Amino acid sequence: MTRLSTARLELIPATGALVRAELEDLETLFRLLGVERASDWPPADTVDALPIFAEQLERNAALVGWLSWYWVLCGERPVLVGNGGFKGPPGPEGAVEIGYFVRSRFRLQGYATEAATRLVAWAFEHPRVSHVVAETMVENVASILVLQRLGFSRGGVGSEHGLIRFELAREDLRPNVP
Repeated sequence: MTRLSTARLELIPATGALVRAELEDLETLFRLLGVERASDWPPADTVDALPIFAEQLERNAALVGWLSWYWVLCGERPVLVGNGGFKGPPGPEGAVEIGYFVRSRFRLQGYATEAATRLVAWAFEHPRVSHVVAETMVENVASILVLQRLGFSRGGVGSEHGLIRFELAREDLRPNVP
């Protein structure tokens, strides 16, 4: 699987080996990603999904890219700034759901917008994807702003109390979104 690049980031798709290292040996994960050690990794919100992702990726390499991506800030000393990706490949209706996380010290610097823009573009490179959806907490203003910058529209209530849904159809994709 090819890595994706943005102006400042390299997006590395999660593989079974990378997620297994994230579960069992963080030093190996950081070495494989070529980044400095991060004491606040992995994000608490993703820990429960890691065993599921590892098992899925080890069983089916075709899922690489349709789950998580590691976001590495390029430079003299590469650093892991966050992660994000999809909950799986497109379903029968052509939807994929995106989510993302930025480490606290890297928030409010545009990394989520930059990475999510590239991931949405990557998803729409696949003909089976007709729209991308996202859910976020009502009070998560930063995430809402990211989605609005990318051209997502409110799509109603989320799947759980306190979540709101956003959607972006292929025909509404804005070229060269920041």
